[in-house]
Amino acid sequence: MAHILLVDDDADLVARNAAALEADGHAVATASTTAEGLDAVRRGAPDVVVLEAMLDGAMAGFDLARTLARDFPTLPLIMLSRVDEHISDRELATQDRDDGWMPVQRFMEKPVAPEVLVYEVDHLLPAAH
Repeated sequence: MAHILLVDDDADLVARNAAALEADGHAVATASTTAEGLDAVRRGAPDVVVLEAMLDGAMAGFDLARTLARDFPTLPLIMLSRVDEHISDRELATQDRDDGWMPVQRFMEKPVAPEVLVYEVDHLLPAAH
């Protein structure tokens, strides 16, 4: 059993994803803000973090991903988002695209079928490698 942290402010999506991950045998913790997510990781590092890009009324999920990657470099990160509904390709093109810009192992556009998320989580777990 792995410990998975879901960081997203969409309660329905979190409930659906948590149920799918728990049915697969994982323990799931949740957070709805970047501060809660960072605090949860610092209290007890999960095996995988699944986070939304659009948090705290902006794109704070990207900042959270960079912070987690810096402070917990071996922690696998999956980003789920509808960010394309909020920013244009032109805006993304102006972002600094160095290796740390989006340090996640998987980026998936919402909606993601729960079984697909379970598959991706299972394949990022350290025991899978």
